[in-house]
Amino acid sequence: MQRRISLIPQPQQLTAADGDLDLSTLDAIAADPELHPLAWLLSDLLNRGTGLRLTVAGPDAGGRVLRLRLDTAADGGDRPDDLTTAAEAYRLDVTGAGVDLAAAHPAGVSRGIATLRQLLPADALREAPAAAPVVPHVSITDEPRLRWRGVMLDVARHFQPKDFVLKMIDRAWLHRLNVVHLHLTDDQGWRFEIPSRPRIAEVATWRAETKIGHAVDESHGYDGTPHGGHFSVSDLREIASYARERHIMIVPEVNLPGHARAVLAAYPELGAGEAKPVSPTFGVFEEVLEPTPEALDFALEAYTAVAEVFEGPFVHIGGDEVPTTQWESSPVARELMEREGMEDVRGVQAWFTKAFCDRLAAMGKRVIGWDEILDGGAPAEAAVSVWRNEAYVKKAIAAGHEVVSCPEPFVYYDHYESADPDEPLRIHGLTTVEKVAGWDPVPPGVDESKVLGVQCQLWSEYLPSPKDVEYAAFPRLSVLAEVAWTDPAVREANPVLERLDDHLERLHAMGIWYRPLEGPAPWQRGGTGRRARYDRAFTEHAVAEHAE
Repeated sequence: MQRRISLIPQPQQLTAADGDLDLSTLDAIAADPELHPLAWLLSDLLNRGTGLRLTVAGPDAGGRVLRLRLDTAADGGDRPDDLTTAAEAYRLDVTGAGVDLAAAHPAGVSRGIATLRQLLPADALREAPAAAPVVPHVSITDEPRLRWRGVMLDVARHFQPKDFVLKMIDRAWLHRLNVVHLHLTDDQGWRFEIPSRPRIAEVATWRAETKIGHAVDESHGYDGTPHGGHFSVSDLREIASYARERHIMIVPEVNLPGHARAVLAAYPELGAGEAKPVSPTFGVFEEVLEPTPEALDFALEAYTAVAEVFEGPFVHIGGDEVPTTQWESSPVARELMEREGMEDVRGVQAWFTKAFCDRLAAMGKRVIGWDEILDGGAPAEAAVSVWRNEAYVKKAIAAGHEVVSCPEPFVYYDHYESADPDEPLRIHGLTTVEKVAGWDPVPPGVDESKVLGVQCQLWSEYLPSPKDVEYAAFPRLSVLAEVAWTDPAVREANPVLERLDDHLERLHAMGIWYRPLEGPAPWQRGGTGRRARYDRAFTEHAVAEHAE
């Protein structure tokens, strides 16, 4: 009897046959030399979840094997780091004779391994042997629809420890995502060390306390408990190596020149106003970097620090929600505007953006920033994370930029999961799995080749712990993975919502604190305490007159 095959994301082409293959009957994993790191990783994962230990052999190994190979006849593009879908294409065949997984680049083999892991019983994803290493006979030909398929993890508002970051990389990998974006700095904390700037670790990485409940709810005070943490340079290198092994690109974000309260608490001389402590609450604050050589030197030092650790082509410069209040009254900013011929104070942000881009371009990096970098004109080579609404996708593309589509109403998973009064505290909004499943990240009339891809955001103002992040992320992230990977016609023919129950078994086996489809479990509810639901009206961002 043919076993039901239920994968997320759904491959572009899948043909099932009767029968199963017991991987314990195979002799080895036969792999091209370039694929040996992936082969050993697969061997370790099989051993962990099933107890099977397959040794790794060379490409000429005979017998019945699980074969990983590079297909030189396939066109995967010249540089997979440039995010070509062909680099991630693969073909996977499981028959009675063994397993054959072929791709033009190791990135494609890595995506095929993720699919192979989902073909195993769900219990094979556990941390100790709990399932037989059996997979169904199947033939899969697959390639992603979009080049950038990501998840943003905010470790700034609430610090998330390194081991959880590594787990999220694994979960992205299982869902065939290829980007993990780390939001490393904000008003509430700076999360990586700069050895030459000791006051970052001493001052900017922790706050004295945190607001209880929603930031706009004045009925609660503060918890009186210090909160902090940061990654050492060695931690960042470990994260980079872990992701590289799985062909996941880490995109580090240093959010400047706004959202700067934490760094200015450590180095107030870099700011345009009076010194204030690291913020214990959430929102948009007026503190910004002053446009001085000293502030610019610091910013460039910070970008250099992350660019040297993470070898991917992109560095995120943030650039969102930058108030101009302090610049409007700053003699330094006024002098800059006169010297540079700026007619509007928003040009000060553009001045910072250009300097960031110039430094990173000299290091061989591409800049990406939130869609506010369009104001005043972002450099043409910069990519844009569009977060406000889909009209800005069209604006960015019209200005010559590639776009990561991440509009708040569809991919901000700090929004409520349902109208259930028991949902735990969120910022506002409503983003159900059904809403995510019905979304197309390429707006009508847009050239799909200009859309790099899609990304969901896990802003952590109201996600204080890894369990809270997991509840907010899953299964919405799983559904988004399909939106990003699978062609619309394939999605329509086999709706992802009909496969979610099967996929939740995998999430359970992995120990993920996911939200059940019927609503929060009793121990996940907000209750009446500090995690109680607080309803606040959400209004989508207005479309600027020039956004179309």
